[in-house]
Amino acid sequence: MQKLLYMNSNEKIQGKIQEKFDIQHEPENAEHELRKAYNCAVEHSMTYFWDRKNIEGVNPNEVVKIYKRAMNAYEEGKRLAAERWARTAKHLSFAFWHEAKITFLEKHQNELTFLKAATPDEYNLHEHSDTTADLLDSVSKNITDEHMRYFLLRARGHLLTLDRPEYKHELLRAERLKAAHEYARMLECMTLAYEAESIQKVAA
Repeated sequence: MQKLLYMNSNEKIQGKIQEKFDIQHEPENAEHELRKAYNCAVEHSMTYFWDRKNIEGVNPNEVVKIYKRAMNAYEEGKRLAAERWARTAKHLSFAFWHEAKITFLEKHQNELTFLKAATPDEYNLHEHSDTTADLLDSVSKNITDEHMRYFLLRARGHLLTLDRPEYKHELLRAERLKAAHEYARMLECMTLAYEAESIQKVAA
């Protein structure tokens, strides 16, 4: 009886999965998949066809330096600082990824036709401009050096670009918002990393 119940339950689950699969692969879903494919095609092209020229204001070595700082802290037994510097490196690498995508797409945005009116989910956009602006305002209160101020200004620059009425390309708008948000998270983590280091210095 127990085996029979399990089989019936499993058949129901498989049936629901198949039903969902059938719905997702109907002709009515073509627009949704085309918008998602456009985003993937841009990233594919950026990875394989870009000439890899420098992006003004972006130094990829920054991520490596911060990662090494995180690893050094870990090897010295400073686990809290290591965790926070690691998160700082992670968010900065994400920000730089979006910077690269913006630079590539702005130069090649007319090479692929695309469907407009994409949903945030179709472009993997989960950030919001208002909450990102609030986060930047919050982290700006803890800016301690010109290095951090530079990233703050760069993030705010992305948000200001979104206010330009002629800047309408949906994927570019999404990438600028993502970049601004990642810079905000990076600055938040960097502030916490400095805090962890100062606490551990006092404790030593």
